[in-house]
Amino acid sequence: MQCYFFSDNKRARGRPQTTLPITLNNDLKKLVATKLELITQTDLDTLRLIAEDRPKWNALIAEIRKTAEAARSDDPASGRL
Repeated sequence: MQCYFFSDNKRARGRPQTTLPITLNNDLKKLVATKLELITQTDLDTLRLIAEDRPKWNALIAEIRKTAEAARSDDPASGRL
């Protein structure tokens, strides 16, 4: 199992891995309204509590989706295939 909260400070060659926790952390950082990040075990527990409350989780997902769509519409390269 890979640990997402600690690193040995060695950089691997090539493109960095894109995993679900890394993607989720990047999405959470982009949200202005919340101060959520996925760095420590406490952050993961907080996110788990939000996920258990369905209205809060749906609101968080809607905010992430809105932020991603706004970023995509601002990116001129997003129209290319």
